[in-house]
Amino acid sequence: MKKFIIQTVLLIVVIGVAVFFISPKGGGSIALPFLPQKEKSASLQINDAKLQVEVADTPTKRSKGLGGRASLGENEGMLFAFDKEDKYPFWMKGLSFPLDFVWIKGTEVVDISENIQPPVSGQSDASLPIIAPKVPVDKVLEVNAGVIKKFNIKVGDTVSVK
Repeated sequence: MKKFIIQTVLLIVVIGVAVFFISPKGGGSIALPFLPQKEKSASLQINDAKLQVEVADTPTKRSKGLGGRASLGENEGMLFAFDKEDKYPFWMKGLSFPLDFVWIKGTEVVDISENIQPPVSGQSDASLPIIAPKVPVDKVLEVNAGVIKKFNIKVGDTVSVK
C-alpha cells in the first residue's frame, strides 16, 4: 500500500511538472475545456463607440460565444479573436436577442452584418442561417442590434483594442 501511495504522488508531481513546462510561455495557463476559464475583457473603440468586450480567444470560448445569455449590456460586446485570417462562419444558436456583427481585419472594419435575428422557438440547428464575412478576418465583434447604426460604424473605420 505504501508503494502505491508513493507511486501515485510521484505520478502527480511528474504530470504537474510536465503541464508547467508545456504550458504557453513557460508557466502560463493551459486552456483545458473541462476547467472553468477566466474571462478576458478589453476596451474597444470604433469612432465614438467605446465598448467593454469579453474576449473569446480559445476554441471553447469561441464555441460558446454569447449562447445562453439573456442579453448584453448597452455598451458591451464579445470580441472573437483568431490566430489567423479566414472567413469564419457564425450562427445564432442559443441566442435570444438580435446582434450586429463587425468583421475586423487587423485594426480595420472590413465588413458589417446588421440586425441578425435569433432563431425562432423550435427552429432546428440545420435550418439556422450561417453568417460569414465577405473577406478573411482575424476578429469579429458581436454587439446588440442597432449599435452599428447608433455609432455610424462603417467599412474602413479603425478599431482600437486595449
